[in-house]
Amino acid sequence: MTLAFLLDVDNTLLDNDGLKAHYQRELRRIAGEHGARRFWEIYEEVRGASDVIDYPATLARFLGEHRDLSAASLERLIMDPPVTRYVYPGALAVIKRIWDTGEPVIFSDGDAVYQPRKIERAGLATAARGNVLVYPHKEDHLDEVLSRFPADHYVQVDDKASLLTTTKHRLDGQLTTVHVRQGHYAADPPQGPPPDLTIERIGDLADRNIASLPDLA
Repeated sequence: MTLAFLLDVDNTLLDNDGLKAHYQRELRRIAGEHGARRFWEIYEEVRGASDVIDYPATLARFLGEHRDLSAASLERLIMDPPVTRYVYPGALAVIKRIWDTGEPVIFSDGDAVYQPRKIERAGLATAARGNVLVYPHKEDHLDEVLSRFPADHYVQVDDKASLLTTTKHRLDGQLTTVHVRQGHYAADPPQGPPPDLTIERIGDLADRNIASLPDLA
């Protein structure tokens, strides 16, 4: 049986909540309390308009309103954060173990500039040997993923139980779902059948028999 593992990034392989907290601390230092608050207001406005998180667009608008601030400092902060610091313990080890059993695929939501850059700088793209797919709404591109990475069975690992339910319906019998209870979506209900496996942290997968996960479906 050939296996492909669809691995989410934010709050699954990487502590995105911790990264946002880093941004907040540094924004307060560079732009002050009012400036930091305005940055996140623009962040939500951009997300509301495009229905996707877009840090480059947010930064561009923010710099347009705050020409007194150092553009170089803000660009370094937003585009080149210390992302390796926020990769969850065990995440890279799990990807390495998956290669012994199947093929890992980074399958992430995000914009076309910032998100791939973050994945690359975090070392996740290298660990997955370039198997990185980023879409504004990844659930709308499942057919493309299946075409590009054909397999007898898939294992999807994500922090959003509701998204796992959506994929489960579409790949009935061909998918094992693994819910990682990390980040601010940890307690969200699945809105359907519960995940096949629930773990508290991504590193827990390193201690499991990954080849046996399809048996849970």
